Amino acid sequence: MPFREKIAWVSLAGIVAAFTPYFVLVGHYSGPASAYAGFSVGLLIGMVVVLTILVTVASIGVALTNIRDAQAPADERDHTVARRASSIAYAVLLPALFFAMATVLLGWSAIGVINAVLAAVVLAELARNALEIVCYRRGW
Repeated sequence: MPFREKIAWVSLAGIVAAFTPYFVLVGHYSGPASAYAGFSVGLLIGMVVVLTILVTVASIGVALTNIRDAQAPADERDHTVARRASSIAYAVLLPALFFAMATVLLGWSAIGVINAVLAAVVLAELARNALEIVCYRRGW
């Protein structure tokens, strides 16, 4: 398995591990409306810290298991995979952002709209990492 595919797996797992609890907890928040923004922001900061730690530690572990591949510059295949995955992830991001903007018309609160935008970005990153894995697996 190529080094960059392993890093895509690490990123994918880290995003799922950090943001699944975030969106579940924010979606099931039942406290006072005045505290919703503070709860959401505090939880977001915590999840970003968790994501950073998870991905950093796992990436270091992957790099240490195969130092030669970690130090090698990206080749043409790596560039092609990254370009292909990013272009498709952008196609996922745009409709998700249009939905997030439409939430304003649905009467969502400002923090709800921000969470919808965050969900769009997270969804696009999940798509990008998953597509990189698929591209490496299928040899595209």
